[in-house]
Amino acid sequence: MEYRTLGRTGLKVSTLGFGALEIGRNWPYWRQDMDDFSRPDESRSIALLHEAMDKGVNFFDTAPAYQHSEEILGKAFKGKRTNVFIGTKCGEWFDGKNSIYDYSYAETKKFIDNSLRLLQTDYIDLLQIHSANADVIRSGETLRAMKEAQQAGKTRFIGLSTDDVETALLSIHSSEYDTIQVSYNAINLKFGRDVFPDAQKHNIGVIVKDGMARGKLSGKFKDVTDKSEYGIIAEINELAKKYSMELSDLALRFCMSNPTVASVIIGTKKREHFLANLSAAQRGKLPDELHTALMEMNTNV
Repeated sequence: MEYRTLGRTGLKVSTLGFGALEIGRNWPYWRQDMDDFSRPDESRSIALLHEAMDKGVNFFDTAPAYQHSEEILGKAFKGKRTNVFIGTKCGEWFDGKNSIYDYSYAETKKFIDNSLRLLQTDYIDLLQIHSANADVIRSGETLRAMKEAQQAGKTRFIGLSTDDVETALLSIHSSEYDTIQVSYNAINLKFGRDVFPDAQKHNIGVIVKDGMARGKLSGKFKDVTDKSEYGIIAEINELAKKYSMELSDLALRFCMSNPTVASVIIGTKKREHFLANLSAAQRGKLPDELHTALMEMNTNV
């Protein structure tokens, strides 16, 4: 396993991070009629987390919005806490049907204390604003509660996850946030182009989510891809075959080929998928000519 420094935090995180959404909440939402929609039972989830840790994964990403996820991580890593870095979030929770958002000072304090209780820990390595937007950053109310938690030793570092370029840039230039978690993959280079250079300049840690474009760059791509995206994904799939790779292998290694990226969060609930991701991560970045070809065929730049 390769480890990279997560910006100014100094944390040495595994390039393959474990996304704990699927072990805590039925997912993915677009496959509710499929047999792989339901989350695994707790014992299998804990066994998978232990195997990931034993094989070198040391960064685990969770959130209150992932329903049972924090509680499962708390049970899995009880007595093993110093072996892992845990990132969780505040500002969003899930009521079983919809996401509910509350970024107020008071609710942020509640989010933090509840996460600590469920994770069975007295500190969080990385506390992130979930689904942050520019108004939340400008308000500073959520940040104030997070900073107080940091001063009290409840969190070591502060970051955010966002799908908005302006929000990411605001956080970087505020100098208040240590990390950003953003979408980046072989069919969406927007953050790589518009945000990564500033993050690198200011030594902000970059965590990638959606490295497989929510399944579009995996074996499931045929049933989650709309017609406007199918063409380029089919091209990328043919390129993967040319290099004797699985599409998901190529997708993960593409993200890791960007030196600004510290860790790529891949969510899974199946051991065979985790082992495939681990194998891909261990092969490291893509050959230069393949990476260049992918950059050139991407139509979102």
